[in-house]
Order: sequence, then structure tokens, then C-alpha cells
Amino acid sequence: MKRLWGLASLAAAGLAGFCALGTASASEGAASAFDLLFRSDLKLPARTVLLTAREEGWRSEYRFANDDSGGREIAICVESGPIILPVGKEVMLRVTSVDVIHTLSIPELGVTIDAIPGRLNEKTMKPAKVGRLVAQATIEKVGKTSRKTLDLTILEPAAYASWVEKASQTRSCTAE
Repeated sequence: MKRLWGLASLAAAGLAGFCALGTASASEGAASAFDLLFRSDLKLPARTVLLTAREEGWRSEYRFANDDSGGREIAICVESGPIILPVGKEVMLRVTSVDVIHTLSIPELGVTIDAIPGRLNEKTMKPAKVGRLVAQATIEKVGKTSRKTLDLTILEPAAYASWVEKASQTRSCTAE
């Protein structure tokens, strides 16, 4: 019984240390949600897109590792414009909000996901066709619902690799 109690207290101490660490990291301020995730032990897919919803529009952060970036980690921030995705490749879509609840729906890809302040929701998708898609973004406010559209562009592998290379030279999440 003593041994069991010792393990339980050790686990509690470890949990307390973990919680204290998490609080310190969150209070550091300027780190993006992605930076916090990348510092954790979580293994992210090679292609991850973080969409941050705001009433004014959506911000896209792209993180690439290995096959799309020649073996190096690349971070790209895009304040506006279409969401760029590769055809035939798995992409992890993560969404959050800074103000109110937003719902993003991409019917052609079978994706509906909520962007909630203080939460990070995720869906994995694999676009099957090249082309342009229109996503519906719904904003929920007290007693009022409004809708906006977001453009998605699905590119062939060569065009997507070219976009990654060009965008990684001009925009960086870490520079903000």
C-alpha cells in the first residue's frame, strides 16, 4: 500500500509540475497557438493548417515538415486570401477563434468544424480534386447569425510545392 501511495504522490507532483509549466508557457504572451503546440510532445502531420477566425476574416498558418519542404520545418502566415491545399495529400486542419464562435463548413471535403475561443479543434482531410472550392463560415453572436465565404484552392503537387517555396521566402509565422 505504501508503494502505491508513493506512486500516486509522485504522479501528483509530476502533474502539478506539468500544470505549472503550462501556466508559465501560456503567460509568456506573444507565442502563437502553433508555437506552443510545436514545443509540446505532440507529433503533427507533415502538413498542418491552423485557421484563426476573427469577425474581420480568417488567418491561415501553414506548417510543413519533410516532404513539402525539402526536410526543413517551414512556417507561413497568410492574413487573407484563399486557403491553399495539396491534392491527394493528407492535411490536418486546426481551427480556433479570437472573438466569437465560428463554424467552418467545406461540403465538398465533408468537413464541418467549429472555431471556439480558447479551444483548438481539428479535422484531417485529403482533397481529391484540383480546383477552387468555397467554404461557408458562419458567425454566431447573441441573437444574430451572419455568414461569409472563404475560398480554398486545391493545387497539383508541383504547383503546391512551388507555392510553398515562394510563400516560405516571403511570409513567416516566426517573424511576427
